[in-house]
Amino acid sequence: MRLPVSSPVLGSGITAAPASVAGRWHRNWRRLDARWFQIVFLLSFLLVGVLARDFALRPLQVLLAVATAALTQAAWQWALDLPTKKQWSGTLSALVTSLGLSILVRAQSDWVHPLLAVLAISSKYLIRLGPPSCKSHVLNPANLAAFLAWACIPGAWLSPAQWGSESLLALWFIALGGLVTQRIQRRDVSLAFLSAWGLLLAARLLWLGYAWDPGAAMWLQQISSGAVLLFAFFMISDPMTTPQHPRARMAYAVLVALAAFVWQVLLYRPHGLIVMLFVCSWSVPLWNRLWPRARFAWA
Repeated sequence: MRLPVSSPVLGSGITAAPASVAGRWHRNWRRLDARWFQIVFLLSFLLVGVLARDFALRPLQVLLAVATAALTQAAWQWALDLPTKKQWSGTLSALVTSLGLSILVRAQSDWVHPLLAVLAISSKYLIRLGPPSCKSHVLNPANLAAFLAWACIPGAWLSPAQWGSESLLALWFIALGGLVTQRIQRRDVSLAFLSAWGLLLAARLLWLGYAWDPGAAMWLQQISSGAVLLFAFFMISDPMTTPQHPRARMAYAVLVALAAFVWQVLLYRPHGLIVMLFVCSWSVPLWNRLWPRARFAWA
């Protein structure tokens, strides 16, 4: 006689969970909004930075960024009478943006972070381009905030060097970042960028004549820094501001890596990844027009 699913396995002392319970957990897991994973990912970065790296970041600046981003998102949704104005989806996006800019931006004054939050969230509603099937905002909000902090805002700056490089932390961030990008179907763009960026950095070390030791250690430190991992798994993998066609977004990731390498390594200019993502983002509507695909939608 066949045992029911919920019956204990003889001799093991383990009782199998009913199939209905396991199926319900699986369905709930699949249905969970991917932005929750992004929030966990960004909170991990922020906590490690504040607790282990002594970031020059005050709690008030983070709170102001979060509150202002949420209020700005709500104001735009109600002003435009969007169907999602009473849902949590907008708040999740605002939280992701505010945590991202809190990680990236440092400022002497408390007004800088809320100002950047207003500009970043507003850009999603004011700057929208692309063909009808995938028209969306052009700029990644956190990337725009970081670019403005570097280029325009007095008393604000970016501090990627604060991250340093720790192997265990890098492995944790890679694992969590991989889960995030898998949930939003953008693992390909993260891997394409990391592969291109890693090859370019390795080619530079070979060109400069470094031997395996210390060349390999230098390469690992450069490719696994917190700034690079944050960029790869959170910023360039944004499903709303990358090309929608898989081959197009992989080519786009390589283009961003090449442009950032030229800017930062060959031209000796700072913040190559942030600057070149901002520049290349304006080409995304063209990628979507040449290789059309339906726009990504949050579950």
